[in-house]
Amino acid sequence: MKPIKVFFIVPLLLLIALASGSPDEAAGRVIHVTDGDTFDVRLQSHDERISEDVIRVRLADLDSPEMYGERACEAGRIAGEYTRSNLMGNLVSLDIDDKNGQDDYGRWMAVCYLEDGRNFNRMLIDSGHAAKKDFRNNEFDPESWYREEQPIEEEYSSVQSDQEDGIPQADSEVMPQNEAENKSWLQVILEIIAAASS
Repeated sequence: MKPIKVFFIVPLLLLIALASGSPDEAAGRVIHVTDGDTFDVRLQSHDERISEDVIRVRLADLDSPEMYGERACEAGRIAGEYTRSNLMGNLVSLDIDDKNGQDDYGRWMAVCYLEDGRNFNRMLIDSGHAAKKDFRNNEFDPESWYREEQPIEEEYSSVQSDQEDGIPQADSEVMPQNEAENKSWLQVILEIIAAASS
């Protein structure tokens, strides 16, 4: 009876793992960076909600210091440069908000992924250039997308190099991950299979 359970559990877990990977709701090349958390993408593919070729994206559930206006500051300029250096001219995949799609300014709210699979929302927070916020106007739970498994090279994030360069760090509400949260989907699946077969 136990092998039958494994037969049904494993495909279900694999589907869940695949669903949590890089999104296919929209993808394209970044052509303009407005500030640390806002940029324009020339789309190469997108779902039926989007009719434009170029969209403005606002990164979901984080807040970067301002580059312009009354609240403009040096940290905002630095955050904008960080985003520009990582995104400008590069291909990105976007997990677009399914609740409202756009914010009050017509920007598409999204979690952004680089070609190598790294979560740029998380990179911006880890680098100290944004604070994690749980805005309620979108589908996202920042604890969920922040805890996603990152590629191995993310262990050597720019947090260390920014701190060594003396760049001021923005306040961040990020809590350290515990050991269970660092497990990959493969590790979890293998543990479930081992438990089901014992």
